[in-house]
Formats: sequence, structure tokens, C-alpha cells
Amino acid sequence: MDKGKRLSLTSLDLLKEIGTIGAGRAATALAELLNCKVEISLPETKIVPLESLDRILGNPEDIFFVLDIGLEGDIGGRTFFLLPPNEAKILGSTLLGKNPQEIDTDDLLFQSSLKEMVNIVTGAYMNALSDMTGLTIMYSVPSLAIDMIGALLDFFFIQIAQYSDEAIFIKTELKVKNINFAGFFLLFFDLESLRKLFSTLGYKEA
Repeated sequence: MDKGKRLSLTSLDLLKEIGTIGAGRAATALAELLNCKVEISLPETKIVPLESLDRILGNPEDIFFVLDIGLEGDIGGRTFFLLPPNEAKILGSTLLGKNPQEIDTDDLLFQSSLKEMVNIVTGAYMNALSDMTGLTIMYSVPSLAIDMIGALLDFFFIQIAQYSDEAIFIKTELKVKNINFAGFFLLFFDLESLRKLFSTLGYKEA
């Protein structure tokens, strides 16, 4: 699989299956943490070239909470979980037991709760991927930043494009305590990791 060669529809089907299993595990883990019912819709999964990310992320001046997770072990790369401010307040408030309107986004406790929730969701997806492939996947504690989409795109083109020219996009919609919110993952795997990933799943690029 050479750099510049796009992932195929067959590989996308495999990723969708992993996303579905990961969503179910994330719902179970969050329900145990929050002691309430958590529903996660069937994830929307796409493979998006870097040059087309602006169409998904929207207005360059829009602000997002960006949680950055590094991947190590048999699979290397970066995962970013993006949340608009209102969605971030909803997610963090569920763990703090507050109304989203009461949340101060600069509050360290809120930011810590946001990291914890995203860490659980990320872990569910990565563990599903690990179980299906037998590969060891370690992930870092999320780091949190608040930035404009334009700055984030610049970062992707400068830093990420060195080893990946497309992103795996997974949109996740959750319902917690009758409150709906959505966020999405952008997964960037290096080329050797992609080879390992699809080889272990029994699929080889032609």
C-alpha cells in the first residue's frame, strides 16, 4: 500500500465493522461509569483525503474542543476527537452531574471530565480493533486544546501529511440521560500500520 493510494471500499467495510463493535463497547463502559442508560447510534464511517477535510469540518473560524490521542505498539498514528463547545459542555456535564448551562469551559474539573469520557470512548474503539486483529494498541491520555478549524487543518497538512494523506472519519452520536450530543474521530494511521491492520483482518490490497 503506497502513500497516495486510497483505501478501498472493502477496507472501509472492515473499518465500519470495527466502528460498530467499538460503539457498543463505548455505550456499555459509559453506562457503567454514569450509572444510567447510554445509547450510541450506528457510527458514520468515511475515508476522507486530507485535502477534503475542510468540507467535513466546516467554517475555518469555528471553534472546536480537540482531544489528541497518540497511538503506539503494533499500530502507530494519531487520533483526534473533535467536539463543538456546546457538545463538549453536554459531554462533560454528564459526568459532573450538572446542567450544560452551568459549565465553565475553563474549569479544570470540566476539562478533566471531558478527557476521561473521551478516554473511555477511545479505549472502546481501540480495544475492539485490538481484539479483532490481535495487534497490541496502546493509546496516550488525551491532551486537550481549543482551536479554530483553520488552525487544525494547517496542523494536519504540516504534521500529519508526512505519514498519512487521508483520515478515517467516524461520527459518533450518543444519548445520555435523554440528552443527545455528537462528536467525531479523525484517525490517522501510518502506512506500515495500515499494512498490518488489513493483513491481520485477512484483506490485502491488490
